[in-house]
Amino acid sequence: MADDRKIVFRSRMNLVFFVVTLAVVTAMPQKLDEPIPILKQSSNISPEGAYEYSYETGNGIAADETGVLHKAANPEDGSVVVAEGRYSWTAPDGKLYSVTYKADENGFQVFGDHIPKK
Repeated sequence: MADDRKIVFRSRMNLVFFVVTLAVVTAMPQKLDEPIPILKQSSNISPEGAYEYSYETGNGIAADETGVLHKAANPEDGSVVVAEGRYSWTAPDGKLYSVTYKADENGFQVFGDHIPKK
């Protein structure tokens, strides 16, 4: 009878050891990817409401945008910000994708060779 208890005890201890080891291994910090450097970055905001920004990263992402305050076509709407910009990125297959856009009182219009035409 004592041998049966020892076998059960050892089995339980082995199970506890396995569970604790598994928990420690899965809780270990994972290897982090290298941080992606910011190669260029600029921004400017004027008190009148205009702005511009741009940035470029080390992994091929780039963007820039300008915004200018304009009077709306409908005087009741007051002023609107007209924003124009572009962004681009390099896909994993090495292909460069570029998008240009404009946002104003007529909505958001986006253009790019990879974007289907209406």
